[in-house]
Amino acid sequence: MALAQLSNYQNVMVGVDGSKQAKRAVQKAIAVAKRNQATLYIVSVLNVSELTSLGKSRFGFGAVDPEVLDDFKHNMDQVAAKYRDAAVQAGLKHVEIHVTFGNSKLELAKNLPQLLGADLIVLGATGANVVERMMMGSNASYVVTNAAVDVLIVRTDLDNQQIKVF
Repeated sequence: MALAQLSNYQNVMVGVDGSKQAKRAVQKAIAVAKRNQATLYIVSVLNVSELTSLGKSRFGFGAVDPEVLDDFKHNMDQVAAKYRDAAVQAGLKHVEIHVTFGNSKLELAKNLPQLLGADLIVLGATGANVVERMMMGSNASYVVTNAAVDVLIVRTDLDNQQIKVF
């Protein structure tokens, strides 16, 4: 019996949120995309419901000042642009960034992979503690359970060594 040929990913999507886990996920996604000569999509989903406590609100309870949203999006655009520059520096020819608003779990698991034609989703292991995961679940857990494509959850560094947590 012949061994099955490994997948050749053409469209790698990596989710970023500014965390250390996301940075490691980007590093792995760059390596996978480079090895497969794939397009790399660096995506971030700003969950408005999680932002309602930021800044002052002009519109009452539950609303967010549009300037706060613009600032937050601008900051995430800059983070994604730095990752894009690192990917280009590493030799990737096709890199795109997408920063959007929405339900991060749904966007990462369903909508963005379909929109971008992603055949691999790369995410950092959750930064949430056990209680937070029990109450709200993690994006990574949701994506693993609901995505229609392969998902890589990054728990190690580029040398596949366990990341030390202090």
